[in-house]
Amino acid sequence: MADLSRRRRVSLLDILLILAALVVAGAGVLVLSGPKSGSHEVLVLENRIRELRRFRTVSQTYRSVIFAEERAFLLGSRQVLFTLEYQVSAGVDFSRGFEIRELDRGVVEVRMPPAEVFAADADESSIRQMFIREQSFWNPVRMGDYMPQVVAQGEANRTAALESGILDRAEANARKAVSRILRLGGVEDIRFAAASEAVDG
Repeated sequence: MADLSRRRRVSLLDILLILAALVVAGAGVLVLSGPKSGSHEVLVLENRIRELRRFRTVSQTYRSVIFAEERAFLLGSRQVLFTLEYQVSAGVDFSRGFEIRELDRGVVEVRMPPAEVFAADADESSIRQMFIREQSFWNPVRMGDYMPQVVAQGEANRTAALESGILDRAEANARKAVSRILRLGGVEDIRFAAASEAVDG
């Protein structure tokens, strides 16, 4: 099995901006009045952000080439070469300990859970058969026929995404989204506490 993957990064910042606007709209009065003594309004924002839960902020597409060989007594040998696309997504699960602390009037400190990889999923519809050493019109390539190779390649793509710094990008995008939400809610001075050790989910 060979990995000849090609990566392309998909920015989700436009989606984050829309979600940020929706979150603040749900918070209601905050956009109009801004934070006051602090507690209630900031608590509402904190709860709204926590409700986003598994917030995906980065998605990368990997196109992998997989080679598989079968040997059967009755059917003989079969060699197959096909391409398959994977989506590796990462982000922050805000349900795992997100917190906003008010340090002073208009100044808040944000603590987020570490970024994590949510999935490295294969897209069965993206299978493209490149080579097969056997007549295949009656037996097309199906992902389920080669699940061990498909799963192993998914793990390889997950590792490649981690090595390329996907968690750093996921955390940076999550911070941008949180900052926009808080600024739309009237908070100007935002400080982020150091994240805990990142998680590979």
